[in-house]
Amino acid sequence: MTDHQQIIRTKLEHLERMGRYLEWSLNQVKAFLPIQNWASLTAEQHESLAAFRVRFSEFQEHLGKAMRAVAIEEEESQEPFGAVLAFMEKLGILDSTAHWKLIRELRNAVNHEYEDNPNRLLEFFCLLAEETPALLGYAGKLTVYCNKHYPAE
Repeated sequence: MTDHQQIIRTKLEHLERMGRYLEWSLNQVKAFLPIQNWASLTAEQHESLAAFRVRFSEFQEHLGKAMRAVAIEEEESQEPFGAVLAFMEKLGILDSTAHWKLIRELRNAVNHEYEDNPNRLLEFFCLLAEETPALLGYAGKLTVYCNKHYPAE
């Protein structure tokens, strides 16, 4: 295994841990989504929403970095990032580049509009919860690809 492949392996191990935390947070918020009245949320529920938002965002960011590392290993173009996404779609890791971009836009929106508009915020959290399995699935497919093409020695 090359040094760069070891870096990829480390990124994937980190993603696995992050994914477990993301799943835990998802289960916490699913218990009270959809939210009927923001004012009725407990402090713990607000904390669960905040943790879920951060974990989703960080997981997607880290997954993007891992995909870029694979593109580098495969000597594929990494700029613009759309080239990495197209390569991941070609490998079957992503369903579509458009879906990844939709998730990214959702992630950005919930991070920039947090607590500004309760109705819009509810929509964002419901969509984050809906898209979490896809994001975790992409990480799983990337791990399968890397295990096949960069086996541990």
